[in-house]
Amino acid sequence: MQREDVQTQAMPDWTRLPQLNSERAPTKTIFATDEWFATCDNLNRQEEPKFDPDAFDNEGKVMDGWESRRRREAGHDWCLVKLGLSGVIRGFEVNTAFFTGNQVPRVSIQAACLSSDISVLPEWNLKPRKGTKATPEEHAAIAQIKSDEWETILPMSPLQPGYADVCRHFFKVDSDKRWTHIRINYLPDGGIARIRCHGEVQVDREAMTSGSVGSIDLLSATNGGLGLMASNSHYGTPQNMLGFGRAVNMGDGWETARNPNRPPAFKTDANGMMELPGFDWCVLQLGVPGVPESLEIDTLHFKGNYPESFTMEGAYAPTATRTTFDPAAVKWTPLIARTRLGPSAMHSFDASSGFASGGGPVTHVRLSIFPDGGISRVHLYGKPDTKSKL
Repeated sequence: MQREDVQTQAMPDWTRLPQLNSERAPTKTIFATDEWFATCDNLNRQEEPKFDPDAFDNEGKVMDGWESRRRREAGHDWCLVKLGLSGVIRGFEVNTAFFTGNQVPRVSIQAACLSSDISVLPEWNLKPRKGTKATPEEHAAIAQIKSDEWETILPMSPLQPGYADVCRHFFKVDSDKRWTHIRINYLPDGGIARIRCHGEVQVDREAMTSGSVGSIDLLSATNGGLGLMASNSHYGTPQNMLGFGRAVNMGDGWETARNPNRPPAFKTDANGMMELPGFDWCVLQLGVPGVPESLEIDTLHFKGNYPESFTMEGAYAPTATRTTFDPAAVKWTPLIARTRLGPSAMHSFDASSGFASGGGPVTHVRLSIFPDGGISRVHLYGKPDTKSKL
């Protein structure tokens, strides 16, 4: 029996998708007109903005974002960013936190899908950029790619100052095109704390299902894995489990609230497992259909709030999309029976430890945790299925 306190999300649905410009992807700044007070790289940081009222340096107030100087010449400030993960952009979250008298009043964003890297300039951050602006030579070089002619995917939009109740802005993008680079236009100057670009990673699925690719992490965000839905995401979303490297903290995983229907005292069954009134679950979509061979569940950082145990099931629904998948309309096949987990550790499973590897291909998995708690990463290793397309 699943728990009944299913949580609704106040934020737009697309914010649960991968952050294509995550600093851990890694995303790269290609060019910025001016980085006097704070550098462009800060826009891509995953952690929430911070503010130290006493932090000053030679350039002035230290801010956690990208802030240009007060412009005293024609034009406006802008930067070019190479997305760490290329794909379809579904929306932007623009956060002006703490920029209360110096926020950018308007922003627009353009995008391009480039087949090769921009090589007209050396790597941007080879030299310190804070307290500098682009030279005339750098302007002339970057002008060769004509980024001002890229497609506009976010028209000029007003921004509010960085007070807590109005600083977060959500802009939906209506385009199914794949993008590799974005141009962020400050109109005309100022500061923004974070710009999070959310979307669906697009990989070369033809190449991945050609038979030439060996075993990969079928769930990794890098390979297009998605966290579709969950019974509860109170402290972190399922998408976090598909992220880069090991989690940096508990907030970088999927964690549910404690079940409010838990009994006054827990009991265990004959096998020593907890007898529970419910459990939590999430559904994950593989980047490409594949045949699972092994599984890793990482509870790093979850020391007093890890799940007692888990199960995983697989389903094959190659025609379902992110928005049309219905967990009640597919057949779920057990991949691993209810198995214990421990605190802050990597747990590995294969055919020798109860994981049903070597079966048919799957496109989705359902991870159930008992009774609740947090998991930082899930890795599902296997070979892409050569007969399936997702």
